[in-house]
Amino acid sequence: MEKEPLKYFFPNFVKDTDIMVIFHFLECYLFQNLFSSPIENSLLNECKVLDVGCGPGTWLLDLAATYSSARFFGIDLFPIFPKEIKPSNVEFRQGDVLNTLPYDDDTFDYVHQANMLSVFTLEEWFFVIQELIRVCKPGGYIEFSEPELAVKTGPVLSRFYDALVTLSDSRNVKIRISNEIIKILVSLSTVRNVDYKISTVTLGAKKGGNAGQAYMDIHDGYFLNDPMPETLCKFMGTTKEGYLKLFKEAKKEVNETFAPNCEIYRIWCQKI
Repeated sequence: MEKEPLKYFFPNFVKDTDIMVIFHFLECYLFQNLFSSPIENSLLNECKVLDVGCGPGTWLLDLAATYSSARFFGIDLFPIFPKEIKPSNVEFRQGDVLNTLPYDDDTFDYVHQANMLSVFTLEEWFFVIQELIRVCKPGGYIEFSEPELAVKTGPVLSRFYDALVTLSDSRNVKIRISNEIIKILVSLSTVRNVDYKISTVTLGAKKGGNAGQAYMDIHDGYFLNDPMPETLCKFMGTTKEGYLKLFKEAKKEVNETFAPNCEIYRIWCQKI
């Protein structure tokens, strides 16, 4: 039986892009689509889509190129999205979801948020989820996409993960958030049809191929970009130079001995 041809391929230029763009391409490759909510028919018509924490707007721009009848809106705390050169059906604005979204109730047919695992405290997640539900129309869908830390890691990479969890706990941030999102959604009377999909990638190029290398690139960006080295080295009991040396050892460990699996969750629900 012939395999169905892939709809989304992993590009070979991801090393030169930032973490959010890499994650976008990785997710599309793993799930072979841009979304998992049953929203296709709405997108083919004049629906309105909101991406909260849109970053550079890559997800919205990809959707807008495919679904020209829909209107797309992106909002982010930092204005790194395109300001001039963009499709006519895409609008971006600066804003903070924690200060409430600047949209009326029941405005959007589909609300999306991705890659926020280290941003909100658990209490803030309750607020953010209800804000996304508030601006979604009854019958519309809300979708979350979040990566999880790898499990069964080797001893060196485990030092980085343990330090990250300790740092997150000190900020009251739950770094492994996907199951908490599911629990929150199930507990709410304002949504129904809570569902999710999980896609798995093996970390590192040797066992994980291009996708595994991309996820390693994400680790590079996350753990090596300032201020993370100076912040985490204190939790690891080492210097910044020692931290950088350890990270090289962690990458070697992944490629040679321990190649852990990493999961990415897509979680969605329908507003009542």
